[in-house]
Amino acid sequence: MKRSEKSVLVEKIRKRFLESEAVFVVNQNKMTVAETENLRKQLRAADSSYFVSKNTLTKLAAAETSFKCLLPHLSGQTALVFSRDITGSAKVISEYASKSDERIVVVCGSYDGKPLSAGDIKTLAMLPSADELRANIIAVIQTPARRTATLLQAPAAQIARLLSKYSEKQQ
Repeated sequence: MKRSEKSVLVEKIRKRFLESEAVFVVNQNKMTVAETENLRKQLRAADSSYFVSKNTLTKLAAAETSFKCLLPHLSGQTALVFSRDITGSAKVISEYASKSDERIVVVCGSYDGKPLSAGDIKTLAMLPSADELRANIIAVIQTPARRTATLLQAPAAQIARLLSKYSEKQQ
């Protein structure tokens, strides 16, 4: 690869770092193309991307970003997960790593310039995603209205039952 091509690639990687909320480092070993594509598909659904590049190019790209804490962990066969939804992507890579028989191992990550250990990422994976949190908030907001409607309908239902019993007795 020529120097100019490398500099273009470094800029592309730097752009991904700058656009990401969180970045995870994973070691991949003997993953098939089908497995990699399956992981990429799952990560795209979680608003994330899976990226493999040379560690030296990745180190150059990350050096001027808030993700420079990842630099010591970029060795061996590494891949990066660039994420805009930290909990969603943490769930995907944690589940995939647990099912992959050591073909992919979560090494570390970074969020908002702070390092995350593999244990931190597992903890994040247990948290509800942003969509699940939104659904819970909506449910909490709707519950009082639903209960109020039920309470207001209860007397009307009781009156209707009494009237039907009264009209049955009259006949």
